[in-house]
Amino acid sequence: MVRFKNRYLLVEFLLPSSLEPSLSSTSTNTPISGSSSFRQHQRVGTDLDPEDGNYDDDDEDDDEEEEEEFALYPKLPFMVPSSTPDLKLGHEGGSAIYKAVRAVVQDVFGDEGWGRIASSFRVLYHSPLTTITFCRIARPHYRLLWSALTFITALNGHPVIPRVIGVSGTIRKMQNRGIAYHREVVGRLLSASASTTAGGGAGVGVEKVGEREREEMGRLTE
Repeated sequence: MVRFKNRYLLVEFLLPSSLEPSLSSTSTNTPISGSSSFRQHQRVGTDLDPEDGNYDDDDEDDDEEEEEEFALYPKLPFMVPSSTPDLKLGHEGGSAIYKAVRAVVQDVFGDEGWGRIASSFRVLYHSPLTTITFCRIARPHYRLLWSALTFITALNGHPVIPRVIGVSGTIRKMQNRGIAYHREVVGRLLSASASTTAGGGAGVGVEKVGEREREEMGRLTE
């Protein structure tokens, strides 16, 4: 029996107008414009690292479940949304993303590029609240899909910054990484809140909660 191997991409769509360049509460609350968001951000915490298990490329036998990791270049900074993102896609977000990817692939890679991924590309899940999206693609073509995602600049007229958070050969690991990613966001926000909380006592409690979130995040990515 032949088993077709797929790749699952975990993607989020950031809204440039909702990003803050810093976790500090003393920083300006002015949103970053889409044209300057990449220049004005600062690296908060650590970058996505090849050792964090977010990017897997399992070329070994599926029964052994051995996966090798690869680095993402250039490394992506940690970006903090200042408000809940709203792409106004509703429950048809998956369809809008599919059409956007198809249009980009045909524009950049032509009909041949779309022919390579048309039969296996699927948008399995899209969250209107967090913009987290699961995409499936045949293993030989996942880099083509990845590159096409980076060319998307807008969804339904709203400027977006597509960002691939993780790649894996199993959807279960992508689910865990989606949970871990949001735990990381919560943990860092809580830690930043603790460092700026007056009185000390409340800050210590928040810091402990943030530390527990980071520990749980590490457990989920194992």
